[in-house]
Amino acid sequence: MAIDHDQVFKTLIREFFREFIELFLPEQAATIDFRSIQFLDKEEFLDLPRGRKQAMDLVVQVRLKGGGRELILVHTEFQSQKEAEFPRRMCQYYCQLFLRHGKPIVPIGLFSDDREWRRRLPDGFNVRVGAKTYLAFQYHLIRLRDFDARLFLRQRNPLAFALAAKMKYSKADVVRMKADFLRMISGSRVNAARRSLLVDFVETYTPLDPQQERRFETIIKADKKYAKVGKMITVYEKRGIQKGRREGRQEGRQEGMVQAKRDALLLLMRRKFRFVDAVREQQVQVIDSVKKLDALLLAVIDAQNIDDLDI
Repeated sequence: MAIDHDQVFKTLIREFFREFIELFLPEQAATIDFRSIQFLDKEEFLDLPRGRKQAMDLVVQVRLKGGGRELILVHTEFQSQKEAEFPRRMCQYYCQLFLRHGKPIVPIGLFSDDREWRRRLPDGFNVRVGAKTYLAFQYHLIRLRDFDARLFLRQRNPLAFALAAKMKYSKADVVRMKADFLRMISGSRVNAARRSLLVDFVETYTPLDPQQERRFETIIKADKKYAKVGKMITVYEKRGIQKGRREGRQEGRQEGMVQAKRDALLLLMRRKFRFVDAVREQQVQVIDSVKKLDALLLAVIDAQNIDDLDI
């Protein structure tokens, strides 16, 4: 099944928004009061030439520190491939957001593609007539492949340990690197539901074939520094382990990842709607379709109230 990259990143960065800004834009992070985060879920861009609407990926309103009332917007677009028209589109988004809200905007483009770029995409868009520049727009271009995964494993930021799975490292080392990603996540100071989002991200972007899977199991069992990884994986597996032991360890692990998605969905529902009743919680716990869980993870971000979710 094809990966919906936008959904994967939107779900992760929405939950770890503060960590995302602190990781890549530390100067801006130092000015933001993260207690004031408000997600603007229905921001759309009217593409007049094509006559259609496009939803912006993630728009967040935050207050600046200092006790004042100044608000800014942080707009992030997630890109799984290079597009020549992306800088122009970011400029168009910026203009429409500014006209709509009248507030300063921090624009960010996050690229997760794995291909080599022969020519770097511009981090801005200019409008010129002759020698005169009438508009000079800039945005933060963040390309994960530009960063060394091993260096990010030295961070204290838990989001770094997951995003490192999309950064630069030798694919020949994927088994050991995956073990290290999960080792750092297992030792991070986040609750179980947030940790499940990080683990799910790593599982999504570091798939192993059967031979690699056996090497992975050997590593986490033989080396004491990976003991927490084995325990963490076991926690996810135990939710479906009775079935998994009958059908094979890989199936048990898959069921564990399904449970991780259920946990992540419930976490986002509680964050968004403050309260999830026992009936709906039970409805979520019996969903065994990865496709439906992925759809709900995306839907909960845009839902105005809990009744909008087709659980």
